[in-house]
Amino acid sequence: MSARFPSTRAVVCLASFGAGLLSYPVTALADDPVCAVRAAATPVLFQNRGEVDFGPGFRGSFGNPSTIGLDYNLLLQGDYDWSMPGELRTRWPPIMRVTAIGTPNGGRLTVQYGLRIQATVRLFGISLPVPLESWVGMADRSERGTSMYTPWAWTGDETAVRVTASERLLREGDFMAPVVGNVHYRLRGSYELTTTVRTREISFPQAMSAITATMPEADVATTANGDMNLPARWNGTLRYVGSIRLRVEAVYNLCALGFCRPTTSEFSEAIPFASTMEQQMSVDRSVRLTLPGAATMPEYRVDLGRIQLGRQGREVITLSNPGRATVLFTPTAPTEPAFEVATDPLCVNGGATRPLSVRFTPTREGPYESDFLIATSSPSVPTVMLRLVGEAYDPLSTRDSGTVRVDSGTARDSGGAADDAAVTDDAGEVDGGEVLYEQPAEGCGCRAAGSTPAGARWWALGLGALALLRRRRREYQAR
Repeated sequence: MSARFPSTRAVVCLASFGAGLLSYPVTALADDPVCAVRAAATPVLFQNRGEVDFGPGFRGSFGNPSTIGLDYNLLLQGDYDWSMPGELRTRWPPIMRVTAIGTPNGGRLTVQYGLRIQATVRLFGISLPVPLESWVGMADRSERGTSMYTPWAWTGDETAVRVTASERLLREGDFMAPVVGNVHYRLRGSYELTTTVRTREISFPQAMSAITATMPEADVATTANGDMNLPARWNGTLRYVGSIRLRVEAVYNLCALGFCRPTTSEFSEAIPFASTMEQQMSVDRSVRLTLPGAATMPEYRVDLGRIQLGRQGREVITLSNPGRATVLFTPTAPTEPAFEVATDPLCVNGGATRPLSVRFTPTREGPYESDFLIATSSPSVPTVMLRLVGEAYDPLSTRDSGTVRVDSGTARDSGGAADDAAVTDDAGEVDGGEVLYEQPAEGCGCRAAGSTPAGARWWALGLGALALLRRRRREYQAR
């Protein structure tokens, strides 16, 4: 048997979850099952900075060795700065699953780099070193490119940042060459660099699971009753691929048969370069997941005391939620009908408590015990098991010695709100209280209060006759 106690369904509760960057509020109605939030979103931000490994450099030559050409040694340096904002969404039951959602167009990848080039121009059999101490971006890596993107799309596409520099004059000068005499040269250059970042997985080492393109969610075992810290790791790669285009222009006088005319020779070549390999990256973060919790007070044994037959005892169980998200408590009827509990679902906001009354109405003498199960929407505590105990006695047939705990109880039909405080008799004395049923007047050795046995009446008649005889004897002696 279960009792349905009054509840309020118009109270608005607020479950706010979020830590770090953002906060995600959820509103719902109290005492309504939809109030129990069974999903939560927690902001997460992976970010890192590092150097680019281009190796020892790039050497080569191009052009015509007999007329005009170029030998080069290209050295590059670079670094990156990226952030991957988003959120981890958790849902339960029966088990907790986590998915990663990237903030739309919120990711940022910035690359900065510079290069140094050593070059030797070959003109008509003469090698001329061109002193190029540095090119743009070397001193402070001011050459940079930034890209905004949506991380963790899990489509398999890589995110690319492309940086380009238009052609500019690198070096200009003159030198003397045989046959042609004075040569005026110009060395121009342009470049483009593409940086790609790829997310391979977001793993949870503690749970031995990961989110990938083929597995969009991961199972995570809860380790705390309420909010929990979950170690998370971003694993991915960075790759740099680009090219620098050098253009050499030489102007000189070409003489033949006593006639000289100005001549221009020019050649251009693209020099590809790339980082030595895909740079493996790993960034660890500790993420605080917003979860509900479930706890009761008392934690296990609920003693409703020693109750007189015909009376009713009551205790109050406190339901508490140590987490931040709302939790749903759903009591089930105890296995012993003498214990009555309201089975209405109860929503408890994060950090709040609610009372739950248990009534004890015994119908026979002796001890009572019952299991009492409360189902919850907490992923770490899906059920709470309590043990209800109590004892009933009949004052006309039970003789007790010593001090015992007795609940004063209430009249059977007196009602009482579900949240009334439980009353106990600390002195251990039986409180008469209100009787739930009438005791029999006579029978089985029992008698009604105030009645006189037949033997006692005969003793009274004998004493009266003796007193009358003694009175008459005193009157006779007086005469």
